[in-house]
Amino acid sequence: MNSSKKTLLYLSAAQLETYFWNGKTLSEAESFAHDQKGIEQFSTYLQRHTEPAYLLTDVIEQDFRHEAVPHLNGRLRRDLIERRLEQYFRNTPFRQARIQGQHANGRQDEVLFSALTNPQHILPWLECLSRNHTPLVGVYSLPDISDDLIGTLKAEHILLLSWEKHAGLRQSYFHNRKLHLSRLTPLNDTISFCESVAIEIPRMLNYLQSLNLPQSEPPGIYIICHTRDFTGLDDVLSKHPDLQCTYLDIQKLSDAAKLGHDCADSDSTRLFLHLLAHRPRDCQYANHFHTHHYRLWQIRRALWLLAVITLSAGLLWAASTAWHGYGYAARTAPLLSQTIHLHHEIETLKQNFPDTEVSATEMKTIVTLMHTLDNTFPAPPALLAPLADVLDQFTQIRTHKLVWQTSTTTTDPAHMIDLDGELLEFGNDHRGAITYLENFQQQLRQRGYTVTSHKMPVDISPQGSISGGESGEADKLTRFSLQLVWEPAR
Repeated sequence: MNSSKKTLLYLSAAQLETYFWNGKTLSEAESFAHDQKGIEQFSTYLQRHTEPAYLLTDVIEQDFRHEAVPHLNGRLRRDLIERRLEQYFRNTPFRQARIQGQHANGRQDEVLFSALTNPQHILPWLECLSRNHTPLVGVYSLPDISDDLIGTLKAEHILLLSWEKHAGLRQSYFHNRKLHLSRLTPLNDTISFCESVAIEIPRMLNYLQSLNLPQSEPPGIYIICHTRDFTGLDDVLSKHPDLQCTYLDIQKLSDAAKLGHDCADSDSTRLFLHLLAHRPRDCQYANHFHTHHYRLWQIRRALWLLAVITLSAGLLWAASTAWHGYGYAARTAPLLSQTIHLHHEIETLKQNFPDTEVSATEMKTIVTLMHTLDNTFPAPPALLAPLADVLDQFTQIRTHKLVWQTSTTTTDPAHMIDLDGELLEFGNDHRGAITYLENFQQQLRQRGYTVTSHKMPVDISPQGSISGGESGEADKLTRFSLQLVWEPAR
């Protein structure tokens, strides 16, 4: 969220300065004295600025403890760190622990414990923020922001000096490029920035030597300053030829950070505020009571975003539904027109119907029955026409009886024809009669009938017999009976 609007607060020993961050640049500062009147004016200021606030402290009352603790994970680590913080900094809620690495043996972690030891200097401002429901993101210290400036420096052990006009001379020591401690020296009007640098650097080096830190060479000394102070620093540091100092041009640092501000002197306050605004840190001193309104602000923003997403999805769904609805309406219009036309035709037909005593329900039943009969039973010509054609070919067959019926014993209805007839003009030529009748049956099969013989003129089976007799017996020898089965084509 680097591009969002923010309120940046800079707290020094004498006053509180406020800046507005529009996503790219900082506004001019507004100052509030550390008294009741200043807090009331600050409350009025907060009523005009409801953006999330970041409080950067630059005070003397900051303590550091560097310690190696057992390597633990999860809740055990949190409990251990909380016990050490309570042990070292019992009288302040503004405390934190930064795990800076792990020992080579893997059994211990390097932890930097730090705290702002004068909570009474900070609490009145935080209470004012809470009364105005200002979302406070965190309370930060200037040394925690300084590590952004040492990324391009070559030395492993670094002493970084910066001057903040309303706070003093800040000296931060980085051991193995990790913050180890920091010290702030207030300046008065009787001593210049260059003279204070020449006085404080030897004191800081002597203090570092007293710590017996495991380093093979003295730390590299880097001073953030304006180019106009280069000559003055050379003059005062010439009295200490053993000090090898490197000057960091504050204007170049500001341009690299895209501060967009012309630095008039060596005051680095705006530089550190810009670094905080551009990339807020996780390490900060506020607890969950101080950041309560910020969490509420995050929840409101998340709910607002969810509402926007829901509304957008609803609008898209409504638009899609409307689009499909228009398509359905366009395709339905011809059908509706056709339906209306059919209704008009039906009404016209009803009006033209002759008066009859038969009700519409009965007529519907009759029509349905006729459709069923048409689909179930074929017309007689379709059933008997093939049989008539075959009988026309076989003129020596006389038909005595023809019975037509439908079988319901199977799933598909089959139509059966019982044919009783006799053979003419064969006399005693029984073999010729049988051959003639077999040809007749073969022609029927070719026309789609299934032919079954119930009675033949001559019984030629092993159980039958052929003998001459009276005229009545002769007539029986010319009689036959067949069953023809016709199934409609599927």
